[in-house]
Amino acid sequence: MRFIIPISGKDSLATAILQKELEPDLPYEYVFNPTGSELPEVFKWMQNVEKYLGKKIVHVGENLEAIIEMYNYFLPNQKARYCTRKSKIEPFVKWINGEECTVYYGIRADENRAGFNNTTSPNIHSKMPLLEKGIDLKGVYLIINSKGLKPPVFFWESVYKEVCRILNFDVKILLTEYEFDILFAGRSRANCFICFNQILYELVWMLETYPMLFDKMEWYESQGGEYEYTWKRDYPMRKIRENAERIKTKRIYSISKYIAKKVQLDLFVNPSDEDDEEFYDVLSVKSCGLFCGK
Repeated sequence: MRFIIPISGKDSLATAILQKELEPDLPYEYVFNPTGSELPEVFKWMQNVEKYLGKKIVHVGENLEAIIEMYNYFLPNQKARYCTRKSKIEPFVKWINGEECTVYYGIRADENRAGFNNTTSPNIHSKMPLLEKGIDLKGVYLIINSKGLKPPVFFWESVYKEVCRILNFDVKILLTEYEFDILFAGRSRANCFICFNQILYELVWMLETYPMLFDKMEWYESQGGEYEYTWKRDYPMRKIRENAERIKTKRIYSISKYIAKKVQLDLFVNPSDEDDEEFYDVLSVKSCGLFCGK
């Protein structure tokens, strides 16, 4: 029997830390499923995680960009999520090689989601220690912070400074750590940069922080030939580039409104006449699945 813990984000890392303390004598195998499109901050964090675990994290995955090319530049989307399946799940199942194993997934007690569907791989048995122990998001933060191993939060400093300017005080003192991390993060999870699940403001952060990667995503959209394949439905990258300042401003105003409401402060802001849930659900975190930044 093999004992495997996939690590890709805060919840899966908390699972690994918890299991290491609950059943320290099990011969755990730690695995990361890279797509070849991760940001450098992710690998720096992984190095710190390896030091704590005292064991190498095995990398098992396929290059997503090569897979997209194989699909003739038909880009992954909500209805055709081949990216996770082809670059992460299938290589993971192949690596297990039909052997009996227990895989520990990072599903928290405050989530409503399923684990790995093992109908085609009955040799893979799922366990969810966080769920079993009643550990929620607050508990996850306590676990990973106790080891100094919080994943990269991609802090968007210019947004933070502008919100503080609008509200005229340092907002950090009034927010929980989770709220602060999400509100002022340029990315909502530590997975690959070519992800269709990204929110508009995340792509603007990429344009500011990693313009060459933004250019690459835009280039992929141009390869569809007679078809127009875009990462965001009805919102091609060129449109995001053209509206970057407006998108960022809406994010700033939305965060300001959230904090003002939290502290019962009267604040009038009018970012635009559009009511777009992509902007107003300011604590939204979109995750593709258990292998993507989870």
